[in-house]
Amino acid sequence: MEAPTVRSAPLLHQEYGRIAIPEAVPELGIREGDEGVIRRLTYLRNTVFAFVMVTYSTGQPRGWVVVEIKPERKVRSYTTASK
Repeated sequence: MEAPTVRSAPLLHQEYGRIAIPEAVPELGIREGDEGVIRRLTYLRNTVFAFVMVTYSTGQPRGWVVVEIKPERKVRSYTTASK
């Protein structure tokens, strides 16, 4: 028995990985260890960067944090979420 496939259906659910922020970002109210959702990974000159969306407990966006994952974990930049 074959399952029907639909090629033109919109994507209803997308899973993203979670990552702990390796250092505090006081300007955004983020503490070391707070988690965010990885929205994009980029590889540039032997370095892997994660673009991470951090939200409040209500689900409202708090801001974006760019985390260097390799060769070491550290915050490279951040910005507040646009309203």
